[in-house]
Amino acid sequence: MALVDFDKVMAEYANVGHEFDFSAVSEEEYNAKIKDAQSKASSLTADEYKQRLIQLEKIIIPFLQKLHSTSEQEYIYWPNRKELLEAEMKKILQLTRG
Repeated sequence: MALVDFDKVMAEYANVGHEFDFSAVSEEEYNAKIKDAQSKASSLTADEYKQRLIQLEKIIIPFLQKLHSTSEQEYIYWPNRKELLEAEMKKILQLTRG
């Protein structure tokens, strides 16, 4: 005997609005996206790709190193982090999406 009516619960949450930022696509749409991404990626030479990865590493590793070096402290004081993070994210997106 079921403790809850699964269909009733599913109906209750059907239109809550939490999308989790994903949607379903057909196999054709998925394959088209993959093909597009591969064609964009293949337009870079191996050296250009390597340079982008090195630039990306120079953005990410210092951040992780700072977090690592302060791991014994309970709190992080980080004023203006929104602006700082947005600037770093824009640098990363420029490298990864051109």
